[in-house]
Amino acid sequence: MNHMTGILKMHYKDKWFWLFMPWIILLSSFLVNLVIAIFMQEPMYTGGLVSIFIYMFVIGIIILVQTFPFSLGLSLRRTDYFFGTSLMAVVTSAGFSLLLFLLSIVETQLTPGWGVQLHYFHLPYLNDGTVLEQLWIYFMIMLHMFYWGFVISSIFRRFGRSGLFIFAAVMFILYSVAGLLMTYYQWWVDLFNWLASHTAFELALWSMPLTVLYALLSFWMLRKSTV
Repeated sequence: MNHMTGILKMHYKDKWFWLFMPWIILLSSFLVNLVIAIFMQEPMYTGGLVSIFIYMFVIGIIILVQTFPFSLGLSLRRTDYFFGTSLMAVVTSAGFSLLLFLLSIVETQLTPGWGVQLHYFHLPYLNDGTVLEQLWIYFMIMLHMFYWGFVISSIFRRFGRSGLFIFAAVMFILYSVAGLLMTYYQWWVDLFNWLASHTAFELALWSMPLTVLYALLSFWMLRKSTV
């Protein structure tokens, strides 16, 4: 437990990477959209919020490269590294989720559209549902993106460049075949209708098994990997 706490502290020391940079990127995008919205006469809906979710994906990829060899050099166990890093991801995702929800409240209730009809933090569909549902949606998307990046980086750590290349090639082939089948059998409309028939909260729940799978695969590969 002490070693896992040490991993958590190690990550927390890099506040710029974990805490400051995602918000610098997100708020920079927000300011750009705010300026544009000033000159718009109609409500403006933007997808700039996705930048913070993409950043969690980037964290998942980079953090393993930056800190895993260093941790093993300090004679820390791979298990401690995995759970300590996972705890940092969970805490960060929870904190970010709360901040995003509060900003959505400010946008809709305190400053309607920031005074220029800008919808940046509060979006239709994504923010439908109760407070807990909205928090859960943010949290699950962030955690899913983190472990998606983490499992990709774990493949590289376990199997090297050739393993990552093979994985990318297999994924490309599978997605290409799936796309061709969807087009040939005209399943795209059915897919979109199915997605539209479910709330964002329900889709977030559907992502949980995949997130757990990413985490388990990452754990297995890190335990088998070399420095």
